[in-house]
Amino acid sequence: MTYSLATIRQNARAIPVLEIAGTYYDLAKIAPELLEPAPQRGLINIFERWPEREAMLDRLVAELKARPRASAQVRAPQPDEFLTPLQYPTKVVLMGANYYTHVHNDAGFHDFDKANKIPTLFFKPPTTTLVGSGKSVRYPIQSDKFDWEIELAVIIGRRGRRISEAEALDHVAGFTIGVDLSARDWQFHEKHLVKFDLFGGKGFDDSCPVGPKIVPARFIDHANLQLKLWVNGDLKQDANTRDMIWSLAEQIAAISEHVTVEPGDILLTGTPAGVGLATGTFLKIGDVVEAEIDGLGRLSFEITADADAPAWQGGAA
Repeated sequence: MTYSLATIRQNARAIPVLEIAGTYYDLAKIAPELLEPAPQRGLINIFERWPEREAMLDRLVAELKARPRASAQVRAPQPDEFLTPLQYPTKVVLMGANYYTHVHNDAGFHDFDKANKIPTLFFKPPTTTLVGSGKSVRYPIQSDKFDWEIELAVIIGRRGRRISEAEALDHVAGFTIGVDLSARDWQFHEKHLVKFDLFGGKGFDDSCPVGPKIVPARFIDHANLQLKLWVNGDLKQDANTRDMIWSLAEQIAAISEHVTVEPGDILLTGTPAGVGLATGTFLKIGDVVEAEIDGLGRLSFEITADADAPAWQGGAA
């Protein structure tokens, strides 16, 4: 039976929950052993011990299906009550230029040949870039070209270094939705030595909304998922993971050439065509972004004014 894990905000606290067919259980009440040895770190305890804890979750889900426990249930969260599922991930690694439609249509590389290229990889700092749903993304006041990118996000559940493609998927614990927000004027800044900067363009605060839930990998056909993103109800991106240039196994193998992948790492796997850069249309304060992937729900967030922004700052026109 399909289930998911999430972290929600209710009564001014973060609650790790197990969701089964729309019913939410407080994990601290239903199975506190799953949150050991450091309950304050939430769901990371599960993914750091994924093979063992997945088996425990399976038994728990079967028990709850047979005999629900109302005393451990919490009310179904509102969309803006979903926090980023993992509060304390180890790394956030992202893949750039990984959909043929994006490379061809948005970037204009019509003669792109995978055989002559290697994956583009970069980091976002997890403690300052990850946010959940709601009014969670502050407009980056240094930018006038604030862009969106929906991506399939992968949760790692097994440590590995120099992983083969044949073994790569054994390291995947689950999937969720990610959005790679970009400051395009900093990513392609004219004053930068090579006119390309992934630090200023990608690593700024609140630039990585993730959620609303994590679904175990075995329930998701990651190679055939529809991804959709809307801005203020206007559909901007609509594509399938079949269009990926480098497969998930190839991405994990490539990442692990350079760094050890660890349980609790989050990997974002690239975006399809339809980003704002292609049309010169960018996000502004008050915009609502909704991102949806088959089987993983819908992540929604609003662009808000930065509390430290000068009064005249209104974002991109």
